[in-house]
Amino acid sequence: MKIKLTKALLVKSLRDKMESQDFHYFKDTISGAQGLFAKKVNEDLYLTVGLTIHRYYDDAFTADLYLSKSTTIYCTWGDIPKKCQRRPTELLTIEESQQFGHGGWWSCEKSIEDFFQAIKISEMRMCQDNELTKSICQSNEIKSLYTIASKIKENIQAIVEIPYSFIPNRIIDDIPIDWFKATEYTLKQMREEVSFNVIKFHASDAFRQCVLDKEWYTNNLRTGKKS
Repeated sequence: MKIKLTKALLVKSLRDKMESQDFHYFKDTISGAQGLFAKKVNEDLYLTVGLTIHRYYDDAFTADLYLSKSTTIYCTWGDIPKKCQRRPTELLTIEESQQFGHGGWWSCEKSIEDFFQAIKISEMRMCQDNELTKSICQSNEIKSLYTIASKIKENIQAIVEIPYSFIPNRIIDDIPIDWFKATEYTLKQMREEVSFNVIKFHASDAFRQCVLDKEWYTNNLRTGKKS
């Protein structure tokens, strides 16, 4: 009898190998993904992987890759390039897809190593797509997301005590409450929309970016690369 795949089991099955490929696992109840991993791939861009469990097949899952100056996976509105979000199989050759693709749905029991290989290949191709990188950096919507996150990361350094109206009563996804405070303060300062959901959206992005920025800087120091 097959064990039905759950979010916890999926993350447990993938986490060690994803982390060995330099992805960071983030607890996440905000994006809609059923497992969220991300890494910083260069000075400007983050690659986020969101997992989805099949609705009808007990052990099947798929993934979306999202390349952007933000970790806000699934956001492709406005002038955000649609190709900044891709399924791994979209970036495989026919031969690779036959070998590793499994029709875009993998099994934790039978094809998990093929999934990791598909991620490795598709990540390389996506990050080396210069036209995609150029269009991402030219997107006004992405610039806006990046600017908001950058200001939140600045404001987290010294929390300003104002009357806060949209701060959660408890920690969400291991994100310290100060990140929600910094986000509400930043959005009000920038005269942006403020609500519970908007604050969770931007706070989680800024928090993830901060974690990945520190890892990127530490890895560069360790390897002697220039950031």
